[in-house]
Amino acid sequence: MNTYKGLMSCQMARSQLRKALSCLLVLVASLITGIASAQQSITLDSIGFANLPGDSIEIQLSFDTPPPEPTSFVLDNPARISLDLLGVASGLSQQRFNIDSNNAQSVMVLDDGSRTRLVVNLDSLVNYETQLAGNLLTIQVGNDSGSVQGGVAGPTEVISGIQAPSDNEITDVTFRRGDADEGQIVIDLSSDEVIGSVEQVGARVYVEFQNTTVPNDLNRRFDVSDFATQVSTVDVLGQSGRATVVIDIDGTYEYVAYQSGAQYTVSVRPPPIDITGDEDIAQYTGEIVGVSFQDIPIRSVLQIMADYYDFSLVAGDAVSGNITLVLDNVPWDQALELILRTGNLGSRLEGNVLYVAPADEIAAQEQLEIEAAQQAQALAPLFTEFVQVNYANANDILLLLTGDAAGAAPAGVPGDTSTATGGGGGILSPRGTATVDERTNIIIVRDIEEKLEEVRAMLARLDVAVRQVLIEARIVNVSTDFSRDLGIRWGGAGSAPTGDSFRYGGSQEATVNVANSQVLQEIARQNAAIAGDQARLQALQQGTDPSLVEALVQQAINAVPIPAGDILFPQSLAVDLGVQSTEATSFAVGFTGNSGLIELELSALESTGNGEVIARPKVTTQDKVTAEIRSGVRIPYQSQAGGTAGGSITEFEDAVLALQVTPQITPDGRINMELAIQQDSVAAGSGAVPAINTNEVTTSALVNNGETIVLGGVFREESTTTETKTPVLGDIPYLGRMFKRTERSSRRTELLIFITPKIIADIAIR
Repeated sequence: MNTYKGLMSCQMARSQLRKALSCLLVLVASLITGIASAQQSITLDSIGFANLPGDSIEIQLSFDTPPPEPTSFVLDNPARISLDLLGVASGLSQQRFNIDSNNAQSVMVLDDGSRTRLVVNLDSLVNYETQLAGNLLTIQVGNDSGSVQGGVAGPTEVISGIQAPSDNEITDVTFRRGDADEGQIVIDLSSDEVIGSVEQVGARVYVEFQNTTVPNDLNRRFDVSDFATQVSTVDVLGQSGRATVVIDIDGTYEYVAYQSGAQYTVSVRPPPIDITGDEDIAQYTGEIVGVSFQDIPIRSVLQIMADYYDFSLVAGDAVSGNITLVLDNVPWDQALELILRTGNLGSRLEGNVLYVAPADEIAAQEQLEIEAAQQAQALAPLFTEFVQVNYANANDILLLLTGDAAGAAPAGVPGDTSTATGGGGGILSPRGTATVDERTNIIIVRDIEEKLEEVRAMLARLDVAVRQVLIEARIVNVSTDFSRDLGIRWGGAGSAPTGDSFRYGGSQEATVNVANSQVLQEIARQNAAIAGDQARLQALQQGTDPSLVEALVQQAINAVPIPAGDILFPQSLAVDLGVQSTEATSFAVGFTGNSGLIELELSALESTGNGEVIARPKVTTQDKVTAEIRSGVRIPYQSQAGGTAGGSITEFEDAVLALQVTPQITPDGRINMELAIQQDSVAAGSGAVPAINTNEVTTSALVNNGETIVLGGVFREESTTTETKTPVLGDIPYLGRMFKRTERSSRRTELLIFITPKIIADIAIR
């Protein structure tokens, strides 16, 4: 008994000492907070991230008042963007934010009491742009942003192999142990223009400062193993105008390096204890302790634990018995549970008060409370609430409220209402009812206040915007073509040598052109004569030398252009069966008279080549919602109706490019897609009923966000021979070859389908 009293006195003294230290820490923290608040009047309230097209990411910082313009710099090894906000305090609950982006890894928010530094850790150095508008600072990092210097007014520099003045030096290196058992290496620099770069190699962390010297008294090794941290030694080395700090670390660790002004800090800490792999203790979150009791009353053990771990305790009269317990390296809440289980006791935690009594007594009390609650519900007043459903379907929410599909109303009936009652396994009580107004998507709920609170909580959790997915399909038709063309063209046009009463040509347009040319020539000659007369009259009026008058008249006549009356081709062709390509090789023979032209031209072409026909359908849909996009043509044709009774009807054949997809976003951020892709085309040489070439792929695939997969691999080969000829003349044996054209071609195609899904992310404020 005396031993127990001594133990209790020791525990009480320890409790009083701990309370005194707590008060002292609170007082010091209040003083520090007051000083920091005086220095920092602007607070960073929230930070948000959003993925943008082109593998870029947008970071949004929200402040309570407009912040100052940031100063920034970047490092290329390691790739990092740093922005300083003077006089800004961080109000965020954490310092590190991981980012799901192809460019950035994480964002660190560090507050040193006078400024807040935002550090964006990158995979590689990319462009970025900043924009300050009111209380919002936006930073866009990635391919679509602007110049690497940023978009805000203020000092911004790019640092790649820092070029600092030669008189920069490390003035001091200190080591201290933090509150969380971390080792902090603080490096004081002669100027805040000196920027350090950090690199982790195995059990060492290297901090390097370019163009920086080290004093002789600091150029040595510091043994810091007595501080009982994971840092064993710190070496400060100066060589070739470069200063390097080498930190040797024992065991596994994690570190954070940051610079504030002329002070560079590296904090090395042990990794957090991971007990998630042990299923037996993963549910306990208390501090790891050791407990040893020898034949001591259970009530006393409970009182000691309540004093030491600072919770209130109420123990019933039936709590009795002694216990002997030796536990080592276990969470204290697990030790408490073992103590209660040994004495066949149960517990209930209400706020900060732990009530302990025999397990059967607590079970009986809970049963009485349940019965009393049921009676209270049966007598409680009913209230009516109008619940607005913003994103979900009101009938779907009604089914969850009632647990019965009978309340669901038929879809597509505007203004219709559907009513259901509780008691079917849903949230509503047996007395509760719910009605849906489909016109406004409002649920009218009538139930007791407790159930209405559950309805509000359920709506806040379920009535949210569903994430969306952008599906982009690139259908590539790679072809290898070969073709050979051979053709002939006859041409001729003119008029009778004795006059214009007779004209000939390959077309009516050619003969009209000959007549028009003759009229234009006559008009031009008359205009030339008039111009000559006007020049003669003007020369006589001005007293020009008579020997020069005729020259001036002839000059005026020559200045009026006389149309040549050229015969144009191919308008003047009598037979045009030549190869249409301008790249075809040709051979021509012609005869020209005073008033006409006859021409013969042979043309031929042989070509091979590779080509791509690309279609890029895109569609955006919600998670687990099927989307379809179709583009094409409906080809009409006449089909016989009524068997042999005659008559016909017009039917249609579809030739479309269609993409149908049902995406499902997995919990790990990947996309599972059910795909159906169809590409149709009209077959060459189709008859009255069109023939359709069809390529179709139906599959299911799991793809990472933003990655591309390849589907398909369908080969097709076509050979075509086409002959074009002039009626009658083209059918004459041997001679008919002069009036026909033959085209032979072959084509081999391969169909490839590329699918790229992307999750459209909204800005998430943290």
